[in-house]
Amino acid sequence: MGLTAKKVLFLRFSSLGDVIIANYTAMKIKEAHPDWHLTWLTENVYADIVIAQPWVDSVIAWDRKNGGQREYLKIIKEVRRAQFDILIDMHSTDRSSLFSLLSGISVRYGCERHYPFVHTTFDFRAFAGDEICIGDCPKYLYSDAVLPEEFSFLSDKSRKTLALPIGASYAKKQWGVKRWTEFCSFCADNGLRMILLGSGEEEAETARKIESSVRSHLLVNLVGKLSLKELVQLIDQTDAVVSADTGAAHIARALGIPTVVMFGPTVIEERSYMASLKNIFKTTCPDVGCKRFDCPKPCMETIEAASVMDCVKKIISER
Repeated sequence: MGLTAKKVLFLRFSSLGDVIIANYTAMKIKEAHPDWHLTWLTENVYADIVIAQPWVDSVIAWDRKNGGQREYLKIIKEVRRAQFDILIDMHSTDRSSLFSLLSGISVRYGCERHYPFVHTTFDFRAFAGDEICIGDCPKYLYSDAVLPEEFSFLSDKSRKTLALPIGASYAKKQWGVKRWTEFCSFCADNGLRMILLGSGEEEAETARKIESSVRSHLLVNLVGKLSLKELVQLIDQTDAVVSADTGAAHIARALGIPTVVMFGPTVIEERSYMASLKNIFKTTCPDVGCKRFDCPKPCMETIEAASVMDCVKKIISER
């Protein structure tokens, strides 16, 4: 299958958490074949994070929001002209399968058998050697730059700092204002600096409610104030992260930052990855991982703030 090939196209368009986890695979490919040229095709919102990785040689950024299908077809033409030798499809969705089929690349790896004839191989060992395990890797994300001056307070190491991504892609995955307020009050009582993280008006409103209830000078609200690249840089400077199942939680895991992750309607099927998170809280609902985002049953609110605080205390004491 031509292991002398040098030009690799790596497909992972979205979402944030999946891009971060896929970064491990890209790293392992480059470790096994440092002479290969790896180009990552992703949505433009993730391009700054991807190009900062030492194992990524170049990026093709797809402006999916504004360019849509026209941009998609344009990129297919660009890829065909570039004459890549190997395609690594980390999606195996309808969109990525069509892209793979139209790419003109002879060797096409798919992580799932989505459609017949679209991919030519499903054996990843051909690209990265022996069986690889993300759970055994302490760090697989690189943060390359210094934070802006307005975040210089992070250089003060006299206090332990927690990053708290307060949102999630679905309301059912969120911990909720009540639990976050309880948890932040515990943190303030224990002298921990807290940084609220997130984006969008809904999460900004949640942050305002937490601020108005906790009223502590140790609480810093940065919701809506960071680019994705700055988010990576900031998390890299913290002592621990507490989060629902969000992209920010996966950033922390990839950076090797101690992470407390709370799961309700979703869980991650990759067992070694779940085990590597170490500090996991799951809803007491017997339907954990149901993916029913409109379910009326109690979910994330069954995770007690006091229990999460006890876990954080243990993490902090060990650093």
